[in-house]
Parts: sequence; structure tokens; C-alpha cells
Amino acid sequence: MVRTIAIASGKGGVGKSSVSVNCSILLSKLGYKVALLDADFGMANCHIMLDQKVDNSLHDVLENGAAIENIIYETASGVKLIPGGSGILELLNLDASKRWQIINALNPLKSDIDFLIVDTPAGGSDASIEFAAACENLVVVLVGEPTSFMDAYSFIKAMYLEKNYARISVLVNLSASESDARRSYNSFKDIVTKFLDVELEYAGWLPNSSEMKNSILSRKPVVLQNKPNDKILNKNFNDVAKHVENLQPCSLTGIQFFSS
Repeated sequence: MVRTIAIASGKGGVGKSSVSVNCSILLSKLGYKVALLDADFGMANCHIMLDQKVDNSLHDVLENGAAIENIIYETASGVKLIPGGSGILELLNLDASKRWQIINALNPLKSDIDFLIVDTPAGGSDASIEFAAACENLVVVLVGEPTSFMDAYSFIKAMYLEKNYARISVLVNLSASESDARRSYNSFKDIVTKFLDVELEYAGWLPNSSEMKNSILSRKPVVLQNKPNDKILNKNFNDVAKHVENLQPCSLTGIQFFSS
């Protein structure tokens, strides 16, 4: 059975795609067969972080009838990349039928992978909510500042009220220390659980690291660097990947990846 994990955020700029890419690689290094769906359609950038040249994307599946197998890229990291397409205006506002077409198009991969990591669009768009709800587990990435809290809360509220999603992991990114990350998580948890009957789980934290920024510029994911200067960053990424590996699938209804 394929494990499906959505990596989401209430706003852009919090490191969601970096988390998706590096966690996918670490799961692959643990021996799992991993596919990464870059569902940030029209603004996809996981291929850049992986230094993977792509000629085709999900746009070709939607508009040209391409088979999903023909747009999968075997990256040097061992992760199978399904690119969402970048700079393609038609992908920015997918209607419900197109979203279902994409979810259904992945069915042939069911026997070929152990994990599907879905890098969802940032924010609370219909596409963000639908693709997150199509996964059996959800990790929300936030940073410890008020606007990130507000946007993440709005996203979780939409997932709960519209999709009855009631168990969600939270990852605190760009934190100064573990204690700061814990304070941010506890403050956010207090806000969420005061108003919503949602169970939150602490997925871990990642430091505000220059090494992460440099890895994006160099197009080499930080977990693949031989001698990372920031040992805390590398260790914490491994801890987050372990959290993802050990997540218990939520019982959900509605359209799901690999449900047919």
C-alpha cells in the first residue's frame, strides 16, 4: 500500500518545498521507493532544487493526454519526480475535473512506490485543499511569526470544516532554537485546539540556516551534501523524515490518491 503524505503551508516562503524535497530524499535513503509530486502547479520548483532538467510535466498529461509514466524523472537522489510545470498559466487555476484527472492519473504508480510525497500549492486555494485532502497524512509547515500562524490556522480550519481532517502534523521551520520552536508550536496548538476539534502532532523543527539557503542556490539538497556545516539541520531533517515514516494513516472519506 502506498503511503501518501501532503506537505502544505498557509503561506509561501516558509520552506515547504525544501521540506518536501529533503524528506523525499531521506525516505529514499531509508530504502523506500519514493515519488515526489510537485503539485504547486504553474509555479513548481522542486525540479530546480533537485537540479533536474524537465521537458514534460503534468501539463502534458492534462492537455496532451500523455501517460504519467512518460513524465516521471528518475533523479540522481533516487526520488521519482513528477513535475507540476512552471510558468504555465493554465495550471494556476485548475478546476475540479482537472484536479481529479491528476489524482486519477497517478494510479499506475500504485505498485511501483512506497511513498508519495505531495508538495501542495501554498495557501488555502481549492487546489491546496483538494490535494492535501487526497493524502492520508498532512504536515503543515509554519514559522514562528503571527502572519504564518494566521495563514496556517486558516488552512487547517478549511481542512477540518470542508474535509473533516482532524489529525495534522506541524513542522516549525526557520527557528532560532529548539526551545523557540517548541514555544511556537505550543502557542499555535493552543490557538488551533481552542477553536477546532483537531489533534495536532509535533513533527519537529528546522533551524534558520545559511546552509539551507546555499543548498537551494547550488541546487544540491542539504541532505545530500557530504559534509554539512550545520549538523543540527541535518539531524533535524532526519528526525522529521522519521516522523513522516512513522505516521499512522488517517481514516478519510472522499477522493484519495490510489483509491481506485
